[in-house]
Order: sequence, then C-alpha cells, then structure tokens
Amino acid sequence: MNEDGFGNDLERDFREILDSSPDCILVCDYETHRYLYVNETTCVMTGYSRPELLSMHVSELTLQDREEVSESYEYARQGGKNGYTDEPRLLLSKDRSRRGWWESHFRLKVIDGRDVIFIVSREVTRQILAERAASRATKIYAALSAANEAIIHSSSPEELFQAVCDAAIESGGMTTAAMLMPRPGSDLMELKAMAGKGRNILEADVISTDPQRPEGRGLIGEAFHTGKPCVTDDYLQDTRTTHWHALVRNHTRLKSAASVPIVRNGRSVGTLYLSSRERRAFDEEIVGLLVRMADNLAFALQNFEHEDKRRLAEERAHYLATHCGLTGLPNRNLLTDLLDQAIASVSRTGHKPAIMFIDLDRFKEINDSCGHDIGDAVLQKISVRLQEVLRENDVLARLGGDEFVVLLQNIDCHEHAVRVAEKLLAASGEPMMVEGQSFTVTLSIGISLYPEHGNHQQALMKAADLAMYVAKDKGKNTWALSGEIKPSATLPA
Repeated sequence: MNEDGFGNDLERDFREILDSSPDCILVCDYETHRYLYVNETTCVMTGYSRPELLSMHVSELTLQDREEVSESYEYARQGGKNGYTDEPRLLLSKDRSRRGWWESHFRLKVIDGRDVIFIVSREVTRQILAERAASRATKIYAALSAANEAIIHSSSPEELFQAVCDAAIESGGMTTAAMLMPRPGSDLMELKAMAGKGRNILEADVISTDPQRPEGRGLIGEAFHTGKPCVTDDYLQDTRTTHWHALVRNHTRLKSAASVPIVRNGRSVGTLYLSSRERRAFDEEIVGLLVRMADNLAFALQNFEHEDKRRLAEERAHYLATHCGLTGLPNRNLLTDLLDQAIASVSRTGHKPAIMFIDLDRFKEINDSCGHDIGDAVLQKISVRLQEVLRENDVLARLGGDEFVVLLQNIDCHEHAVRVAEKLLAASGEPMMVEGQSFTVTLSIGISLYPEHGNHQQALMKAADLAMYVAKDKGKNTWALSGEIKPSATLPA
C-alpha cells in the first residue's frame, strides 16, 4: 500500500478525477474507523491536510461517538449494493470558520479481504435551509390562518391579541410572541398580551418609542417610530439590542427576532414582537406574512372601534329612552317596566311594592322668577337629596316637569310607607344654595300600596297620583295615602 493506504494499482488519473469531485470522498476501515483515503475536496472543506485526516478516527471529524459510527457502517453492510444514506449532519471546519450541513452515503466493499467503507459526503446546506425556511413559512401561514380565525371570533382587542400570540407559539413555532402598545400619555410601551418564553423580561424591562432613549432604539421602538418591520438574525451581536443583551443572555437562547408595527391611518398604534431560537428565522417571505398579520390586526382594531362607537350610541339611545336627560333618573318608560316586574315577583318573593307620586310645591314660581337654568339646577339638587333618603333597591324616577315618582320595593304596611314619605319631606325642607341663592322646596306626596290600592301598575300609579292632589289640598308639604280622597278634594280633570 502507498501513503494513502491503497495499493499501487490505482491509476494516477483516477486519483485526479476523485480529487476534482465536488463531493467529499473518503474510504475508511470498517473495524478501526481510520481513514484510508480522502480526496482533495475533503481537505478543502474540512480544513485538515491529508496526513492529518489519515491519522484521525472518524469520530474525531464527525464528532460522533464510536457506537454511532459503527451503527452507520452496519446499516451500510445491511444495505448491500444500495448502501445507506445517513441523515444530514451539521459539521464544522477545523478552525470553525466553515459551517454546513452534509449528507453522507455509505457503502461496504471488500478489498483484498478487508472490509472498507466508501463514503460520499455532499453538502446540502442550501437544501436544508430552504426546507427549514419552507417549514417556517408553512407554520407562519398556519399562525396567520389562526389569527384570521381569531379576528372573526374575538369579542375584544385583548382577547384577539392573546389569541394571535398563542397562534404564533402553537402554530408558528415561535419562542416568544407579544403584543405591545404605547401607554396613553407616555412614550413607554405596555405589554397587552404574550405567549411563550421571556415574560419576566418583557414585563420587567422598559421599552420606549422614543429613539432618543436607549430603550427606544431596540427592535420594538424602531419598528414603532419608523412604521417598518425590524429584524435581527443575531440578537446578541446586534448593536440595536445592546440594552437587552444581559437579560437575554441570562434567561433565553434567543437567536433571531422581529418586530412588526401595527399601522392605522399611517400611524403606528402598536407592535407585534416575535423571537426564535433559530438563526435566520425571519426571511423576506416570513416578514411579508407577519406584515399581513399586522395589517389584519389593524383592520380588526378599526372594526372593534366602530363596533364600540355603535354600541355606545346604542347604549346612549337606550339610556335616553329610559332615563331623564336632566337628572339621570329613570323616566316613565323604565319606571313602568320596573313596577310591572315588582308586581310580577310578589308571588315568588312576597315583597309588596308601593308607589309615591311627588310634586314640588310652587316650583313654577322658581322657574318664572329665576329662569329655567336655576329651575333645572334646583331639580338636580332635589333629586340627589331624595335619592339619599331611599334604600339602594328603591327607585326614584322623574316623569317630567317637577313630578317625581318613588317605587318602594318592599313595604310591609302603610306605616312603613309613611315613614319614608316623612323622611323625604324632611330632606327636601332643608334650604339649598343654587348660584348664590337660597331655596327651600317642599313636597306634596301621594302614596298607594299593592294590592290594597290596585293590583296592576296602572291602578297603582293612578291611585298615587290622586293621593298627591289630596296632599296638595291639605295645604302642601305633606303626604296623603290613597283612600283619603274626600269630596272636597281638588282633583285633576
């Protein structure tokens, strides 16, 4: 054998052909795992000289243990003429300057009674990276689909943000996913939702939108104030992320990250932040998908805002339909419904309602002499005083003008209702100041009880209204119970 470990019968031109091959070609002893031959390409790719490689065991070059090497060779034996192709492996050159994925094919041959393994190793780095990129893109497509589904079904921005973060982790294969928005009146970013690793970092650390601050020159701040995606493929070497290097180095194995702004009407309103433990996790295609996701989020936020405005308008319309615009008290419509409900629940709860009609004595004089603005202020103040006397479950309503009605939810006897009426009279009788003027307002109160004075709301309301006129006929600033009506009483037409 010559210095390469082969017989002298190998032709020189055949050696030159092997050396010119773009693939690494090696021959190894089956038993000893020592290289018998390596071509020039192997030397170039690994950075080792031929003598260095011929003095090495296979495991020294591949960084596998002996058992793994033996297992591959046994598979080659079993494969016969077809041999055995191993899974791609990540290998480094001698000085660690070259890094790549290699796929090796093994075939067993017997030469001069000696078992040897022929190895053809081909670099497949581009193929592996392309496959991984395709896999990442597929995952992000799945995350985008899940996010779009969340947009349809989420009932609030907070629910949507969390669903998007969850999708980025569960479907998108990310390490960290977070939604951040600026705190109102501040340049600081606020964590709105998050999934994955690193919560302690994002919750504890300061992140700003101000590029003049170190905390505002990171990926999140830059994406927010530029309105463009911001990506790093080597987080711990990126000068933009220097402020966070110590935290990340101690808590995660973060390799790459991306921050994509959520833009509405040309202005950033938040950012979607993602990180990965893989390098080059955010290529152009992935970033394009993330921009689509951010655009969909912006559209969803606009819909939520429109829905909020519609809901508020609807609530306002309902409020105005059921409440007095001046005092905020229930109006006749709401009072009628509440009284119907109280009567319907008597058989179930045993709680009997009572009604009090209240009219402000001589209120027209205040309006005529001081003006309607003063009159309105008096009505507001008297409504507050009356409410303070009542129990929490009782209802004070304003029918219009100077007419108020009280629904007492649980009255045992007429004496109970009378005690409430006297408290109302005492509260109203205290002087009140309105724009520097003192006013004393008295009340005329009519009382009706269920079921003595009516077994439905119309009857109770009419009985209390009539009783109120009896109280006025008594001389005002007093109460009257339904049934006290006398022929001499002045009743409404």
